[in-house]
Amino acid sequence: MARNKEVVITDNETSGGKGRLFMIIGTLILLAGGGGAGFYYMNLGGDTAEAPVSPTEQPTEMEIDETLYLQLEEPFLVQLKDSDLTMRVKLALRTPYGQPMIDNLSAHEFGLRAGFLEELASIEGNSITSEGFRKDSAARLRDVANNVLGEQNIYGGVDLVLFTEFLVQ
Repeated sequence: MARNKEVVITDNETSGGKGRLFMIIGTLILLAGGGGAGFYYMNLGGDTAEAPVSPTEQPTEMEIDETLYLQLEEPFLVQLKDSDLTMRVKLALRTPYGQPMIDNLSAHEFGLRAGFLEELASIEGNSITSEGFRKDSAARLRDVANNVLGEQNIYGGVDLVLFTEFLVQ
């Protein structure tokens, strides 16, 4: 006949097992955290040359170069506010900052077009006959262009917006 052996486990034996388990889990957490921090530092946080520019920083003014123009090829077609009139315009942008600014303008043409469309769509139909309408509108469009560039931390180097085509019907 086999004898049943009774095993008695005391609190001291179980706490040692739990203690070792907690030590192993703690060590694994520390290793994973240290590895993650090392990965972040080496791959994401260690290179300060490509760190994003703080929104409070202002882009530095570019050096004046030659005056160049950028003709936006596609026309803008908008329904004037509170009117049945439609306006079709083509725009050119002038900059005294040379080819680097033309390259910036070309790179951000989609953002510029969106800003111009929003500004043009806010024009009321009865205002187009007022004296100085084109000059005032061109100044507002210049400000839109420079704001779009500023949002990208690029110096706003557009000094003039020209209407190269202007049709209202």
